[in-house]
Formats: sequence, structure tokens, C-alpha cells
Amino acid sequence: MKTIFKPAVAAAFAAASLCAAAAVPFKIGMAGYTFCKQTLDQALATMQKIDCRLLCHKDVFLAYDATADEIAAYKAKLAAAGVDTLATGPLYAKDEATARKQFEFAKAFGLKVLVGVPYAVPEGAEDKFKVRVESDAMLDIIEKLVKEYDLKYAIHNHGPDAPGLYPTGEAIMERIANRDARIGVCLDIGHERRAGLDPAAFIRANSARIYDVHLKNIKIDPVKNLATEGPRGELDIQAVFQALADAGYTGACHIEYEKDFEDNAMGLAESFGYYRGVADCIRAKAVMKPAPEGANTLTDAEKAEGWSLAWDGATFDGWLAVKSGCKEPPSKGWYIKDGTLTMRPVNGIANGKWFPLPPEDQKLGGGGDIVTAKKYRDFAFKFDFRMTDSANSGVKYFYDENVNKGTCEEYQILENGHPDSVKGRDGNRKTASLYDIIPAHADAILKPAGSWNTGMVVSKGPKVEHWLNGVKVLEYVRKTPEFKAAVNASKYANWGVDAAGNPQDWGEVEEGRILLQDHSDSTVSFCNIKIKEL
Repeated sequence: MKTIFKPAVAAAFAAASLCAAAAVPFKIGMAGYTFCKQTLDQALATMQKIDCRLLCHKDVFLAYDATADEIAAYKAKLAAAGVDTLATGPLYAKDEATARKQFEFAKAFGLKVLVGVPYAVPEGAEDKFKVRVESDAMLDIIEKLVKEYDLKYAIHNHGPDAPGLYPTGEAIMERIANRDARIGVCLDIGHERRAGLDPAAFIRANSARIYDVHLKNIKIDPVKNLATEGPRGELDIQAVFQALADAGYTGACHIEYEKDFEDNAMGLAESFGYYRGVADCIRAKAVMKPAPEGANTLTDAEKAEGWSLAWDGATFDGWLAVKSGCKEPPSKGWYIKDGTLTMRPVNGIANGKWFPLPPEDQKLGGGGDIVTAKKYRDFAFKFDFRMTDSANSGVKYFYDENVNKGTCEEYQILENGHPDSVKGRDGNRKTASLYDIIPAHADAILKPAGSWNTGMVVSKGPKVEHWLNGVKVLEYVRKTPEFKAAVNASKYANWGVDAAGNPQDWGEVEEGRILLQDHSDSTVSFCNIKIKEL
């Protein structure tokens, strides 16, 4: 009797029952080719039933010469179904006119990635799939177009079925290694394995140039493409997911289920559930991304709008250590490297519990919070932050060391592995929340540990806004009955005192410093710290 559930599969379903969401940084969706013999309505109905929210566009649903109105109607239908689209393809092009039309479509749609196959047909041959070959001339055209349109182009490998047309990820890399970095790979893990290679090894060696993944399982056969449901094949899906997670891959894995095209709902339900279960088993190792290109500089637009650098990217000028009485820059604990400002911890966290770091590490940490030398009243404060696993920090504002026991309003920064993520009320200790007072519910737009997020606090008069990655996630008005009630339900209910120690309402300081928190148990980095007085 055939065994369907391997130990890894059983573990996947066990983990899925315990985890609300996968820790992996990538998304799992559907390749449009999976529905190549169905209508868009049928595809969306299946996706809704299995709760899949990501679809790679395919021209069977909407042609690449679609009008702006047709694109708008298509996008509206996807939105109504709760489905998003990040990429299109695979699409084929043997001349510039065809490729340009595809790029025009992607730009008009607002897509990030084109999955494509640029090719040539040998002279005198009929244009059929198995006679198509790789073409440097077409790659020259693709390189020109990625520069012109500033889009990523991921070349799809086709396995041993097409030995002259990018059969493996390695064959693609040989062609594109010295070309514009916006040209990369859409790794079809089934075709890669059918060619006798290890897709996980390719991912680890070439992750920086992987812009899409076609996810499938198969019975391994160099001659036939023997598609199976997710848990029934012979590929090591767990190894593939672990490699993607370790590499910090934040793109999509699109399920390409190449069987039962007319009626594949059952197979897709089994496959999607399995892949999500395996993903829930993976604990991603956070890969620390470098500071964004052009960090710690102002664009011409920002200068015109009145922004200035609150941190110069190289020194502690304008920043003071709270431990010095807000008189001197930090003497330890914080360090500046490669355009980032980073704190050193004295404690660590494992399995939700704190433990002291070795003495030699503790000597480097313990810098405490740092604050701006200047005090602000009406302002917009923008900052990029990068978390490690289980990290905890925050950006506090209206800080006055003489009142409210040294506390103030805080834009929370928290990686969800930290014990605080499940404390408080209704998620009000999670990232972008007004710490312990008002929840932001921003997990869906928070990028994972190792990636850079952009936060912003806007305060004008009594009104305050919290933003995360370009989205306003929280708004409140100080001094109102609603704000006072929220404070009274928090840990700060009895912390309001003036400089003489007399009771006062908490959170109503008119002017104060802006503070970057050293939580002592975490490593969080900052850059692109900017301020605009309003």
C-alpha cells in the first residue's frame, strides 16, 4: 500500500494546527497556468474556497493588449474576490515588439515581476516549443526593457523537455550573470529536479537573482512531467522552503498544478493546505539586509517639502544618552556601521524567556535609550527600522525626563517572536501600536525580521498618526475622553506626575524629545531618520 503522509507531512499538519501563520517571509499563491482551461470566475471561486489570496496573471484571463478600462475591470474583479497579483507569466517573446507589449501591460497593471522566456527560432524552422532556443539578442532587448521600465524579469526554466531553452536555473544564470540585476530567475522546482539538480541548492547559491518560484510536486522522471498533489510527490518541499526562508526570499511561490486542468479544486485544496502546513514548520533565519541604497540622504522632493535629517548616518551629532541625563552622546551600547544605527543588548531571549549574555557581550551593551537634543511640538518623524528575531524597541515622542516617570507615547517596534507580542490588550503591544494603549493591527504589512520597514509618526496639535510602510495604521487625538479612557486602561493609568511628583494626566506633554529605545534584550537598527516640523 502506498504511503501518502511522510513524517514531514505529518509534522506540517501538526504545526499548522498550532500556528496562526507561517514564519516564512515568502507568499504562497497560484500560477495562472494552473487554471489555463478555466474561466477567471472559476479560478477565483476555487481560490476563495481554499483561502488562497495570490494569483500570478496569465494571458488566458486578460490579453497583454488589454485597454486601461479592461485592466481596471480585471483588477476590480480580483479585489472583490480578495485576490492580489504581483506577477504575470510565463510569457514568451521572440521580438522586441512582443516583449515591449508585455512590459507595457505589466507597467499599466502595476505588477512587479514579469515571468518570461525570451527565445529565437532557428532559421527555416517552424515556431514550435521544442525547437525554440535561447537568444542573446533577445536578452539584449530584455535588458534594455528592464532598464526602461524598471521592472524585474524572471526567466523560467523548462527542464529536460527543452534542452535548448533554459533547461535549468544554472543555465539561466550562465546567460544573465553579467547582465542587469533586474533580470533573474523564475525557478520551477519540478523542472530543476527533473534535470537531475537540487532546487534547494540552487536557491542557496543564487537567491539574490530569484524573483519568482513555481511550486509543484512530481514523480521524478527525466522524460515525462508527472505532476502530483503537493504531499504525494518526491520533491523535498521542506528543504526548498527552508532554503527560501534562510535566504530571506520575500517573493511569491506560485503553485503550478499541471494535472486535472478542467476540474482541479480537490487537488489544489490538498496541495495548498500541504504547502501552507510545511511553511508553518519552517522557522526562517532572519537575513539582515543592508541599509537601502541612498540611505541617510534627502531627495529633492523631501528638501522641497521641508524634511531634514534627524540623524546624519555617520555620527551621534544631535543625539544624547538618557543615562547621561540627556547631556552627552552614548559612550557605549550603540554603534554606527554601514549607514545604520544599532543597539547592542545585554540580555537574550530563548523560548520566551530572558537570559543574560556572556560578560564580554554585556560590556558592549547597556547604552540605554537615546534622544534628540532638540525638543519638538508639531512634527512628522520618519524612520527605517530593521529587527532581528524576537526584537523589541520603540520610537517614543514627547519625552520629558522630568515628568510621567520618564515615560511617554511610544510607536512600538516588535518582532512577533518576542514574549510581549501576546501581552497587553487586542494586540496593542505589536508593531506600530501606541504601546499598551491603542492597537495598530498592522501585522499584514509588517515586513519580516531582517528586512527594512518604514515607520512614521505625525503629530499636529492634539492629533497623532502612526504610519507603517506607507499605510496609516493608527490615529488618535490626545486630551480627548477616548484617549484618557484608553490610557486609564493601560499600564500608564497611574504614571502621570509632574516634575514635582504631583498627579497629572498622562500623555499630554506639549513638547518633548524623540527617543529611540534600547530594550536591553534586542538588536534593532535604524537609518533614514528624518524630521519635518509642521
